[in-house]
Amino acid sequence: MNEFSELRQLAGLSIPETASRLGYTERQVYRWERGESRPRKGVLDLLRTFGATGRGAHPPRNASFTFIDLFAGIGGFRLGFEAIGGKCTFTSEWDRFSQQTYKANFPNDDHVVAGDVTKIDASEIPAHDVLLAGFPCQPFSLAGISKLNSLNRKHGFQCDMSTAVQNPATRRRKTRPGGSGLRHGARAYQ
Repeated sequence: MNEFSELRQLAGLSIPETASRLGYTERQVYRWERGESRPRKGVLDLLRTFGATGRGAHPPRNASFTFIDLFAGIGGFRLGFEAIGGKCTFTSEWDRFSQQTYKANFPNDDHVVAGDVTKIDASEIPAHDVLLAGFPCQPFSLAGISKLNSLNRKHGFQCDMSTAVQNPATRRRKTRPGGSGLRHGARAYQ
């Protein structure tokens, strides 16, 4: 059995599902499966993420640390922390479509996806080592800043949305995680 075949099976994907998710033909996937040709490194890397998050995925059993995922979106920030041995113990995302996608991306979670973080009491959040927060980008993006300036409103951390960003900071003081990470697009803050 070759590396491609092992990764595909670990992800719990059939040949047709693999072809669909990778964007290749079934014929090409069969070639890789039989070892007739070798896929690019990027294909193998993507297939590894399916093993971590796709159908048949399971949260790490022996996690080296725990984390919570606030303003979770569809779970992209979470992937990096699971890849280094973390286990997500709490998720919050207010947008219902993002919640649906998040649940599809992480079907075996042992916790529900909570709604609006500003309406969640800190006592409902489990103890954790790291707090992740991918806060709203509108007050920080060029388009958002331009719009807020045109409306004569504050932007960045002074924006009205800062209440949502301030809550994780308050929760961090109350729950005392070992670290925290904030993500805004391609930027990460610690």
